[in-house]
Amino acid sequence: MYNVYFDSGTSNTRAYLLKDYHVMDTIKKSIGSKDSSIAGNNNILIKGLKQLYDQLLDNNRLKDKEISDIYASGMVTCPFGIKEVPHLSTPISLKKLCAGIYTHYEAELFKRDVHLIRGAKTITDDFESNKYNISAVNNMRGEEIEIFGILSELSDEWKKGTIAIFLPGSHTHIAYIRQGVFHDILSTFSGELFYAIATSTILSGSIQSDVNALDEEMVSYGFNGLKEYGINRALYIAHAMKIFNASDSIERKSYLEGVINGGIVLAFEKTIKQKWGQVDKVIIAADHNIAKVYQILLEQITPKLNIMPMHASGKESFAVKGFIEILKEGGARCQKRC
Repeated sequence: MYNVYFDSGTSNTRAYLLKDYHVMDTIKKSIGSKDSSIAGNNNILIKGLKQLYDQLLDNNRLKDKEISDIYASGMVTCPFGIKEVPHLSTPISLKKLCAGIYTHYEAELFKRDVHLIRGAKTITDDFESNKYNISAVNNMRGEEIEIFGILSELSDEWKKGTIAIFLPGSHTHIAYIRQGVFHDILSTFSGELFYAIATSTILSGSIQSDVNALDEEMVSYGFNGLKEYGINRALYIAHAMKIFNASDSIERKSYLEGVINGGIVLAFEKTIKQKWGQVDKVIIAADHNIAKVYQILLEQITPKLNIMPMHASGKESFAVKGFIEILKEGGARCQKRC
């Protein structure tokens, strides 16, 4: 039995062909909800997804009738996705995620059902937001399936614990997990903010975004500058380092990592004290350098936490691992039996 799964974000989509629970092929295309937003409709996105689908079939000499089901997660459920679908409210188990799958008949190009996996939110459907309570609102689209992919990789000891999962990206979401159930989210800006500061401010002459090396001491220095002076002066210090030749490009980028990601760690520290007091384990699902940044910062505020970096990409992404867990649970068929 073959299934196709789309992991679709703001700018990129990866398509997977699976036979039973094994990835047979995967391809990527620079298409996402951003393109639909710019165009003012979702035609460009659906066309791009169909091109990926046809390419997967051609690569593997398959016909449409041989594909049992098509699934998609991520920004496909946002207003400029395939179909806007409301988030599921936490707490969310794997069974609840499956039961909440929304089946949409795509009539223009696919001419068949596409099963949409919903995002997650920390408020109920009847919550009426206003400027005074909006700080209670956190949400994600796409990371929810990664969470269950990460959980599938853990030992029984870790699964029984109370875990915070860091999911760095353009936004960094932190998920609060108890006994394998996803209970809460802390949502922040991170990569988006770093990119804007490093490319579109006066600091663009001081920060080289393509530098891959990391200076651990400068990460801590940036974090300490944030705590001592606040973000405005902490950022100025990075600029001064360039003007007065007080650092090299690796040191300045590492310093900025400490400032930007330090803000997330401070928000996490406050959330632990106010809401998540039972957290004893942290997973950082990121590439090596970003995982190391967070590990350095977390060890400064919560030295007793058990911290484990986890890395995945491409054919072995956490998203596709989460999708495999959905298939094992029954997939879209769980809509009826759950």
